[in-house]
Amino acid sequence: MNHKTQPERHSVPEGARAGFTLVELLVVVSIIALLISILLPSLRSARDQAKQAKCLAHMRGTGQAVSVFAADHNNRFQITTDEVGLDLADAGRNRYEYGLGSELLAWPVAVGLGSGMKFRQNWDWGVRALDYQDALTLKEKINDELELVICPSDRVQFATPYYPQNLPSGDGLKGSGDPDNARASQSGMSYWGRLSYAVNEDITGAEVGVSQGNPACWRAIRVGSGTWFECIGEKLYPGTHPCRQSGIGTRLQGNLDKIWNPGEVGLIFEAGRDSQDQVFANTGFSNLILSAQASGPYLGDAVNANEADGGLAADRIPRKRHPKGKLNVLFGDLHGSTIQPVKFNANDEPIEFSPRVRVSPYQPRVTIN
Repeated sequence: MNHKTQPERHSVPEGARAGFTLVELLVVVSIIALLISILLPSLRSARDQAKQAKCLAHMRGTGQAVSVFAADHNNRFQITTDEVGLDLADAGRNRYEYGLGSELLAWPVAVGLGSGMKFRQNWDWGVRALDYQDALTLKEKINDELELVICPSDRVQFATPYYPQNLPSGDGLKGSGDPDNARASQSGMSYWGRLSYAVNEDITGAEVGVSQGNPACWRAIRVGSGTWFECIGEKLYPGTHPCRQSGIGTRLQGNLDKIWNPGEVGLIFEAGRDSQDQVFANTGFSNLILSAQASGPYLGDAVNANEADGGLAADRIPRKRHPKGKLNVLFGDLHGSTIQPVKFNANDEPIEFSPRVRVSPYQPRVTIN
């Protein structure tokens, strides 16, 4: 009987299995690395867009709080000014909101009031400090509940609204402040807290001590039969200059009704530094936007105003917070939107944004004869 020879079979020990070769492992690792390199930018972009969207939602929520506050104050938002401007705008201290000793409440505190938070004093939101470094030592005492004025893309999330402040023109800080962290007023002291936004001082301010009676907002006025004068800055036009005589161009003291075409004028802007590594003078931490000393009424003009002359320092506007330098803005009609820089100077600083947004609440004149 013929028997075919069967191939010899080797049994595999129970529990053992064939492994990957080194080449196969390297191929798998390479594929994973390639997928990660492809997906990471998309994931980072999606995360950044989500943060920007949340930031815009906070901005719009701030607009709702401003609307509620203004409805209770004859359509005025909280004023931001020194004691000189406050005496001019509210000598009786009854038009705006104040804390103990008639201490003017900072505008973020007014946002908190408008959003229904039980803020009654400035220290319900921030702390008294002389400068950024001093404020950092008190950071654990700062209230972080007011999320409306915080952008999740902001890496610093810490600034000062500037007013109220102890200035040579008058001490805006009353008493010793927070009973749990009493600090007597010192020269240059103001409140610091979690803050990613800046208010437009042209709208919410008054004529401060540095103005010396001269209108502080950028605008143009017609004199005589048709001559137009550019009226810019504090102390630039003393005496009988038409800009001073006109009475047009003074800050609006929070009166939202006086804004010309409010859908084009920024009321609250994203502001602050891009990182804690940036070191600036205290003006860089001051979350105020203004057109004094600017060469025109738009945000790009204000960003590039001459800091040495008292204008807005470019470091108040973040350039890396959102992709492509985008910024969220709450406009004078209380709608929120996103703008993007479209022109830059030799120092790579933005000089024009799209859509174009004005800082000055007055009707602009593009051509001056």
